[in-house]
Amino acid sequence: MKKTVAVFISMLLTFAPISVQAISESKKETISKNCSTIVENLKELQREDSKTRVYLGRYYEVLQSRFITPLNVRLSENTLSNDSFVKNQNDFSKGRNNFMIDFIEYQKELERLISTDCKNRPAEFYDILVKTRELRKIVESDAKYIKGLANEHLELVKKIGEKL
Repeated sequence: MKKTVAVFISMLLTFAPISVQAISESKKETISKNCSTIVENLKELQREDSKTRVYLGRYYEVLQSRFITPLNVRLSENTLSNDSFVKNQNDFSKGRNNFMIDFIEYQKELERLISTDCKNRPAEFYDILVKTRELRKIVESDAKYIKGLANEHLELVKKIGEKL
């Protein structure tokens, strides 16, 4: 039963958004019938996501404060061309801020989802679930963007290393 509910939640988090009017009676019934298990699984997801946010937040902070910024300062002090590095640092900082803001918004919506009475209001629950899923995709996109910037920074470091 728990596996069925986990699969159902996974499907809900994966499929394209559907308006409240389009939710079938069978989905409403499934949500209502498995409400307590769904909520417990969502709470577990919330705990895991919180750990991930802390981990990524620290990782991004360390990357910026111990690697990106000090290198840019050093390049500037040695009057080496660092326009690409400065742009990368600024983009990384903006990306970090967006990640934090978007994650907080996602967590608020997830909390709203968890507190919604899925047993008696399954259509409303589903509607909030769709929005929560969309916000989670934004957070995932932010993380991918930051990863791309970190890789870009590494490539810039390799290029400057070849010149020296």
